[in-house]
Amino acid sequence: MLVPLDHPFCSEMYIVEKTIHVVAHIAGDDRQIRIEALHNPFGPIAYSTRSYIHERVANAAGEQPGTWVDYNLPWTSGSSADEALTRALSFLGERCPKK
Repeated sequence: MLVPLDHPFCSEMYIVEKTIHVVAHIAGDDRQIRIEALHNPFGPIAYSTRSYIHERVANAAGEQPGTWVDYNLPWTSGSSADEALTRALSFLGERCPKK
């Protein structure tokens, strides 16, 4: 098991506890979103989330595979990875058209 105190040179440490990938309809397109549930063993909050969106990259050679860039979902937290992810998905759902 990773012991954060064994690495005193790190001022912060986050363990990616769980990651989900979803495809959601945003601004007229189906987009890939990655949401990570992070555990900070030093922090007062058990789990928080960080989000990314897959951006297409085009250049003179045409469209390339793309890259993951930060996606601005409101910061969420929870007592478990699943709770934090569920809250992040709720915010993501607010950006998607209702079916």
